Formats: sequence, structure tokens, C-alpha cells
Amino acid sequence: LDRSKNRRSIKINQDCKDDLDLMLFFLAMAHDGIDLNYIAYLKPSHIYRSDSCPKGLGGYNHHGKAWRFLLPPNLLYRASNNLLEHLASIITPWIDIIDGELGNGDCSLSMTDSSTSEGWTRKTNFKEADFDDPEEAAVRREVARVHAKHFLSLGIKEYSQWFPGRYNIVSDALSRDDDRNDDELTQILKSCAPSQVPENLEI
Repeated sequence: LDRSKNRRSIKINQDCKDDLDLMLFFLAMAHDGIDLNYIAYLKPSHIYRSDSCPKGLGGYNHHGKAWRFLLPPNLLYRASNNLLEHLASIITPWIDIIDGELGNGDCSLSMTDSSTSEGWTRKTNFKEADFDDPEEAAVRREVARVHAKHFLSLGIKEYSQWFPGRYNIVSDALSRDDDRNDDELTQILKSCAPSQVPENLEI
């Protein structure tokens, strides 16, 4: 605003335009009326756990549906682990959305052992530190916008929760164990961490 005092016009960058688009989306929803379930505390109907490491991501839901994705060589070390953790926590419920198992009226709980990711999931804004990589910061903002629109348009309420990494053995293995096939990894997890493995775990 200070710069605009001495100018007839100022340039609005794409980030500002994207934020404005999101605000207009929120206003349109408010105009149509807000479902009270969005502002009331609800018991989660779907629970997700996720994790990442520099070379991969993984997660699963409370029914045992699991996934993992190993980054190709050209993408290794291009993103911080905080960003990868955040992406994993968002991808995990999206899989159920794609499969038609998470939708209107449902309440999602995304659990992660990254306090940063847990906080980003419920942030309304991001303040970049001086040392932030501009490209990564842009990705983080774009992911947040898309995720917010996605869940709100589908009528899904979301919580995020941090929990200690020692209780996240399954997701940890999914994100980094690339030398075993799905069946082998499933059997190892059932043997080594039975208390953390859903009954019907399937990668």
C-alpha cells in the first residue's frame, strides 16, 4: 500500500491473485451458508497416518489401506523433509477421496510425527523465513490452497494431530523401505510391530 501512494498502478503478483481467488471461494461458501459441522467438534470417522524421508513418502488409513511412493532420482533432495511430510499427510486422505471412501459429512484426522506438518495442515497463512527456498515456499502455499478448496468443496471436516515417531513405525517403513516387495514388507511389519498394524493392512 505504501508503494501505491506514489503510483497510478501497482503490479499484483500471481500469489496475491491466487489468494484472492481462495478468498472469493470462501465468501461464496459463506453466502450459501456454513454447515454447523464445520465449526463443531466431531469424532473423526477416518484416521490417517503418514510419514516421509528424503527418498520417499507413505501412509495408510485405519482400515489398513496403505500406499508408498519412492521419489525418482531427478526429484531427490529437491524438497525439505518438512514439505514431504506435509505432502504425505495430504495424499493419504486424498486416496480415499479418489476411491469414494471419504466424502460429504465425513471427518478426517491426519496424524503425523512432524509437528511442522501438523501445524501447516491447519494454518490460515504462511510467513516465510528469510532462509526459505522461494520455489518450495510457493509449492507449500499452492498445496495449502488446493487442499483447502478440495476438502471444503467436498464437505469434509479435517483435524491434524502430532504423535511420537516411535508409534509411526508402519508409515516410516512405507516411506523408506525400498528393498522389499509389498507382501514381504507387510509380513515384516506384522511380525515386528503388531500393535501398530491394522488387521487388514494391504499396500
